Amino acid sequence: MEIHQLTYFVAVAETGGFSRAAERCNITQPSLSAQIIKLEAELGQQLFDRLGRSVVLTETGRLLLPRARTILAELEDLKRGLGQEISEGYGQLSVGFIPTMAPYLLPGIIQGFTNKFPLAELSVFEDFTDVLVRDLVGGKLDVGIMSLPIDNKLVATQDLLTEPLLVASSRHHELIGKASITVRELEDFPFIALSEVHCLGEQVQSFCYQQDVDLEIVCHTTQLSTVQSCVALGLGVSLVPQILAASDRSNQIVYRPVSDIAPQRKIVAASHNGRQQPFLAREFIKLVQDEYNRLVNQFEI
Repeated sequence: MEIHQLTYFVAVAETGGFSRAAERCNITQPSLSAQIIKLEAELGQQLFDRLGRSVVLTETGRLLLPRARTILAELEDLKRGLGQEISEGYGQLSVGFIPTMAPYLLPGIIQGFTNKFPLAELSVFEDFTDVLVRDLVGGKLDVGIMSLPIDNKLVATQDLLTEPLLVASSRHHELIGKASITVRELEDFPFIALSEVHCLGEQVQSFCYQQDVDLEIVCHTTQLSTVQSCVALGLGVSLVPQILAASDRSNQIVYRPVSDIAPQRKIVAASHNGRQQPFLAREFIKLVQDEYNRLVNQFEI
């Protein structure tokens, strides 16, 4: 027994004929008749007495009609209820963030998300790209906010933003007098490097290699906050994401663009390409973009 068969049955009972029921259900009359015959065969009972161009319910049909109406009404209630719960933010959402973005974006995003969807259960995981990709493929995460490239055919990406990398230096550094610097000038200063276990560290190293820039690295660190501290102390310069600069309230560091060949990274929302993206995930992604834009629009180099 199928739902559409009950729908057709109720339509015939209420309109008094197969043709009128077919018009109401927007199908052909032979198709509707065939489904009614299948329903009668499954029940082992005739549901209608065919009286020429009209039909009347048999005893079995009269017994089935209120039950069929109840089933269809409950199905409609179920559809409406699910739609309402989805729009109101019921459900669970698991998201992942790379460490070079999470500290700057997550506080505002989490606050905005919980205010908008107080009934949702949000879980956030901060980790390196390879771990987030593994968890996306394994179904642990619904969406991951990370940087390209992502080398996994099971992961689909949605472009969110292109973020420039800026030169960071101490306010007491000689670089302070420059409005911008060239790529080649990076060779003239000690450099604080983020470890290549981060995609950002790998991207900076790759950029410098492609531009044939030989950095004088005086410190390797696994924490972007350590890069920031070392730069503030005047130990060297570094290339850092714009979101870090936009979030920096210390007034100890200046940030300058690279004037000739600007380094940048592409930030994406990643998900399993075999899964439908949940409503809450789509809303979370919008909040990521909004929070990033809010922060960088307040920032002046």
